[in-house]
Amino acid sequence: MKIEFTPEQYETLLKSIAISSWMINAFNEGDEELNSYAELEQYILSFAKDFGKQEFVDYDAADDVYFPTRKFEDQTDIFDIISDYDNELFWDELIHRMARRDFLQEYGETGVASMAIEERIEKEAPYISKYEEIFTNQGLENIDIRP
Repeated sequence: MKIEFTPEQYETLLKSIAISSWMINAFNEGDEELNSYAELEQYILSFAKDFGKQEFVDYDAADDVYFPTRKFEDQTDIFDIISDYDNELFWDELIHRMARRDFLQEYGETGVASMAIEERIEKEAPYISKYEEIFTNQGLENIDIRP
């Protein structure tokens, strides 16, 4: 199979690979099961010169490894995309985990487990809405951790 890319599409592919690599490796250092992702990343990066993007990828001959350059990091929006994702994920996780905690406190694990999915969604929704409103209006201002 042969796939053809324009230089612009290849740059988008480089950005996608960098973002996915960041996500995969952020908390999974040394996980052998993830080697196929690293191999694919190396393969994609190896074509940078062919697409006129050699300023975005460097090669370390001693380690036989391709890696994105500082210019790539500075001239693309990958860190903005990652930061936006992290921010949205933080609030989404906080809202849903707080809502889940309160929902479980109200109905108990057994009670929640016995509910049909539709009932669970319906009964948990007010908790989610409550925390969405609180965090939208107040952010972390009123968060207090008690020992």
